[in-house]
Amino acid sequence: MRRLRACALAAVAAAMLAACVSSPTRAPVPIDRAQAARADAQRAALGDWSLQGRVAISSGRQGGSGRLDWTQRGGRYDIALAAPVTRQGWRLSGDAVSARLEGIEGGPREGGAVEALLFQATGWDIPVRAMVDWIRGVPAEAGAHGPARLEHGSGDLPVRLEQGGWRIEYRDWYEAGVGQPALPRRIDASRGEARVRLVVDGWTVVPGQAVSPTDDAASPDVQLERTLQGLRLDDPAADMAARVAVGDLRPVGVCGFACLAPGYGPDGAAGVHGIDMRIIDGTGDVVLGERHLQLKHRAEAYARAYNAALAAWRAAHPGVADALPAD
Repeated sequence: MRRLRACALAAVAAAMLAACVSSPTRAPVPIDRAQAARADAQRAALGDWSLQGRVAISSGRQGGSGRLDWTQRGGRYDIALAAPVTRQGWRLSGDAVSARLEGIEGGPREGGAVEALLFQATGWDIPVRAMVDWIRGVPAEAGAHGPARLEHGSGDLPVRLEQGGWRIEYRDWYEAGVGQPALPRRIDASRGEARVRLVVDGWTVVPGQAVSPTDDAASPDVQLERTLQGLRLDDPAADMAARVAVGDLRPVGVCGFACLAPGYGPDGAAGVHGIDMRIIDGTGDVVLGERHLQLKHRAEAYARAYNAALAAWRAAHPGVADALPAD
């Protein structure tokens, strides 16, 4: 009995010693502070931009999700939200001193504080004016929203921002391009019961100048035509093979009322939504004439053929890890 008791005590002591000695500690990610500060300053300087994506919003019992189109011109925002299930749409526009909300029961409403206006009409607690900055990965003005705490991670990119009681997590980023800094791709924001989740399908950045909505360079039909010129419309499978060769296993998506990957999914016909996909720029729920409609049909045909080839490739390579993170 004494021997068994001694052995048990020895085992416990050894386990405690091992726990003390061998507990691994994760090395901090090295950050180039100067590089991170330069990139943050670039994002903060962006005054004219737009994004298209999908958003889910909840605040206690209130909630909803849909397609988001946000256009920012200096201090003025224009935000459109379309719910694909109910086919209901809202539009929020304004600046630092006034706001207008359209598409709600009882007609449009206007007010000076956009957050109060939105909460009264929908029950959603969303800091819109702060989100103008947070959505780019930079703190909002401290005077209006309080001090901010910004943390950087891999690639010197922000991973977390805390300000005004909100916690913003940056889950994924688009790589920097010519004249454009890296920009967020997936964002989760929360405060108490309030939650905002955003998946950005694409950014359009106009460095150094504002672009009028009527400018040809910004019109969807011109954008779509230029996008299609860079694709192998006669051989989408070749484009697919080139993308797969560099590790890009995402299907191609086109947007109408919602964004879908045609020809991809369990039935291979109707297409799927709610997954990570490469959206063909210039598609959307707005059609600017017969020419634009024809271009959209060509984009959909290309996406369907591309995705069918991608699905066949995946079926032939079942051991390849799925590169499509769930939303």
